[in-house]
Amino acid sequence: MNTAPAGSGTKRRRSLLLMVAGLLAAALVAAGWFAVSRERPDGPGGAEVSTGVPSIFPVPQHARLGNGAPVPITGHVYVVAPAGTDQASTAAVRDLVAASGGTAEVVTALPSPQEGSSAIHLGTESAVGPVLKALQVDGDSSVRDALGRAEGYSIATGQSDGIPTAVLAGRDDDGVFHAVQTLRQVLKDGAVAPVQVSDWPLMETRGVIEGFYGTPWSHEARLDVIEFAGSQKMNTYIYSPKDDPLLRDKWRELYSDRELSELRELIDAAAANHVRFSYALSPGIDVCYSREADLEDAVAKLESLYSLGVRSFVIPLDDIATKVQCAEDLREFGAGQVNLAKAQASFVNDVNAKFISGKAGVLPLETVPTFYNGSGSTPYKKELGRALNPEIVVQWTGEDVVSHRITTKSAETAGDTYGSPGKPRSLVIWDNYPVTDFSQDHLFLAPVIGRDADLHRSIKGIVTNPMIQPYLSLPAIFNYADLSWNGPAYKPGPSMDAALSLLAGPDPEVRAAVRAFVDLNQDWQDDELTPSAPELRRDVDQFWSEYDAGKSPSAALRNRAGLLQKLPTLLPRMAEPGFAQDGTAWIAAASEYGRGVEEAITMLEAAKREDTQAATAARSAVEGALKTAGAKTQPTLELGVVTPVLGNDELAAFIERALQRVPAA
Repeated sequence: MNTAPAGSGTKRRRSLLLMVAGLLAAALVAAGWFAVSRERPDGPGGAEVSTGVPSIFPVPQHARLGNGAPVPITGHVYVVAPAGTDQASTAAVRDLVAASGGTAEVVTALPSPQEGSSAIHLGTESAVGPVLKALQVDGDSSVRDALGRAEGYSIATGQSDGIPTAVLAGRDDDGVFHAVQTLRQVLKDGAVAPVQVSDWPLMETRGVIEGFYGTPWSHEARLDVIEFAGSQKMNTYIYSPKDDPLLRDKWRELYSDRELSELRELIDAAAANHVRFSYALSPGIDVCYSREADLEDAVAKLESLYSLGVRSFVIPLDDIATKVQCAEDLREFGAGQVNLAKAQASFVNDVNAKFISGKAGVLPLETVPTFYNGSGSTPYKKELGRALNPEIVVQWTGEDVVSHRITTKSAETAGDTYGSPGKPRSLVIWDNYPVTDFSQDHLFLAPVIGRDADLHRSIKGIVTNPMIQPYLSLPAIFNYADLSWNGPAYKPGPSMDAALSLLAGPDPEVRAAVRAFVDLNQDWQDDELTPSAPELRRDVDQFWSEYDAGKSPSAALRNRAGLLQKLPTLLPRMAEPGFAQDGTAWIAAASEYGRGVEEAITMLEAAKREDTQAATAARSAVEGALKTAGAKTQPTLELGVVTPVLGNDELAAFIERALQRVPAA
């Protein structure tokens, strides 16, 4: 939707995941987050409170200290995966053991373990039930809750078969995979922490929609985002880049063999990471809803994706003409928005009947209405709700195209509006954050805010529409994974801190640089919950307060300026190097602003001691830095080259104020 005003890669991704498995735990320890309870007074299971449990993201429904000692994995470790156990989960556990320095022996059963070994059992409940019983957790109410829900899982530790044992039990293969993602976060000092985790998602659909205008992501970036999403227990990636011509302008054309090969790799990567690849075909620009040939073309296109393994489909009808266009439709349905809804419902219903309904394993069809925001009823929405097959899911953006707040009440109303009397429509929120296609000179790196904690009660799920920059979108994707898994426990600050620690890695200087850069990119549409550059503003306010009082200002602002100047050398050292690559233009501008701020402080100090020559030289450096920072350096697909904007109100305001205090000689 239009938010604008008008091979070696696989090896790198696996290496990155193995690395960050330890980095997140190390970062959370450094931040002092390990002794944090993950039980909620209002959560399932009551008001249990415990300490010493590793922080886990997404925040689980239940996590508490388990029985016994940690389960070491630096020696010989049996990875017990009964026949039929999810292969991706088994491989991931084997790799985690190897990354910890242990030797993994994958077996289907454990008849007589050797002394000094440890064991990690994984599989669905039917496969690992005896181990749950041996660890005396099979009757635990939270374990029963977790293993009774789709994608649920439970982790427990203790002694079984005479050796230290951890069990990863899943309600289904997805649950087993999610358990492995939690296992990554409870590894500490070469051992599985003694924990008992029982967990399941509150939203059925949790994921990413590549649905922006502007330069589409690279194939490599898509693979990386899919893997990241899977590691955060998301389950959906919707392929819907607006500037892919074969999705919109040339939607009737079939993909070439090369393009099909890339799509197949994405689909396979999604499956391996327990993420469903959803294909969104957007025929609305020139479709005739009543034309049989257009229906056949749409079905043929979807059929070509089905043959690759796609089992989830969307027909978006957003950002198109708001009236019936072709002569056949005018004769069949008539003019006006009510008849547009009638025509669209007829077409989408036909796709559903002719393609979706007859396919085994295909999920319910989804669509995006032409009028896709706002919860109140309109003639268009009323007719769409009446005419559209009740099994078809609607994607909705909230009260606005870019919604600052999305409430449970609003979503409930929208479900009724897009539904039929007595049967609310199932909704997935297409959330237009942190998308920047409407503001391509900005980055949006603030935490996800303003979404009701209990949204899961009124919607099927939520997908985030990210930035044109895929790796800079990872912090928000992390937040959305946390929010959609367990909204009542989601806390924006800690969730974003954990995301940045994961992406930065363990180096304290790099982490400080990441946070300084992110601070400059907080401003989202002048929202009071995401004020521009709050940490910089604090240092600026302190500087002027002390300077105007005749005191010697603290070094906080000068230190921050120095850190900003080092961003081009520090940020490429992050655990996720794509973050710095995506932000090259903004990082360079931030560095120049840092130079400008430091030179402005030097100028003020020189003027105070009446050193005219030094003040003049510093002023010249300030003006040079401002000019360089304001250069057009960021290319865009349709807008040419633009000037990166970041914390400009605070940075430029400080520099301009300093220049006013020291008039030119």
